[in-house]
Amino acid sequence: MTIAFDIDPPRLLRSPHLQTVLSSRVARGFSRVGRDLLDTAERITISCHDNVTLAAFVNSTATPAPLVIVLHGWLGNADSPYSRRAAHALSSAGFRVARLLLRDHGDTSALNTEMFHSARIDEVVEACNALSASYGNGRTGVLGFSLGGNFAVRVAAHPRCDRSIASVLAVCPVVDPVAAVDAIDNGWSGYRWWFLRKWRRALVAKQQAFPDRYDFTEAFELPTIAALTDYVVARHSEFPDAAAYYAAYRLTQDVVTRLVTPVHVVAALDDPVIPGRDIANLSATDALTLTLSPYGGHCAFIETFGLESRLDAAAPHYFARALGLCI
Repeated sequence: MTIAFDIDPPRLLRSPHLQTVLSSRVARGFSRVGRDLLDTAERITISCHDNVTLAAFVNSTATPAPLVIVLHGWLGNADSPYSRRAAHALSSAGFRVARLLLRDHGDTSALNTEMFHSARIDEVVEACNALSASYGNGRTGVLGFSLGGNFAVRVAAHPRCDRSIASVLAVCPVVDPVAAVDAIDNGWSGYRWWFLRKWRRALVAKQQAFPDRYDFTEAFELPTIAALTDYVVARHSEFPDAAAYYAAYRLTQDVVTRLVTPVHVVAALDDPVIPGRDIANLSATDALTLTLSPYGGHCAFIETFGLESRLDAAAPHYFARALGLCI
């Protein structure tokens, strides 16, 4: 199953950097899209293995309907503009929607002593299974953005992924973490500044939650994502080095061959954060299909000056076909 994606934005909107910035920043200040969804969401906590707790925001429906679980990107949250707009579009189409927070994201720094890292897939699978069991009526989809897209693909390849999770849509997923880190550190400097600022804030929140355990004073001086990753992996993970850590969540063809749930990947060849060549190099299979757009930036796909994203219209139709909802 694929998505028709013939995005052709006006020439002034074709810059991948402009697409990315408009989608992730300007929309927050100039749009109230999805505000009602946020105001009426139920915040729940989910108990996972090893005393891990994750949080989610759920918008249910009065009558049984399929559920779509939305996974935000790295250092994003349930209120990130792209997450909010997609959740609003899905809810308006009649779906139940759950916006799951990855560990230490949003306001969850104090929920778990151990820090987030991108290889913590088991707890995300458990949380998705629990959400599906409670709200999915036997029909659940997962929509992931960027690192959330990477998690979504790995959920679909996980042997403990519940069969009620019937379809995954991954938007600009991280495929090769090394290439993504290099793109952030050595591309437009605004991306490095943006991610470093957000990561430092997240580390401050973690340190404040557990002052006797964490002191990131030295980390705050590190100038690149690669250097900060090396620091955190060496001191606060089970991995011997960053290379082993990156390998633990890289989307290889081996991951693709283990998919137990159908996955469709939507990406832009001009993505300045996730190199389009990485996604293009994934081999399509019966379980994995790809849509590659020449334009769209990172998780944006804006096609009008009203900041309308093609994804917000396409995602509900994709999941309606996959999960059997008439819209």
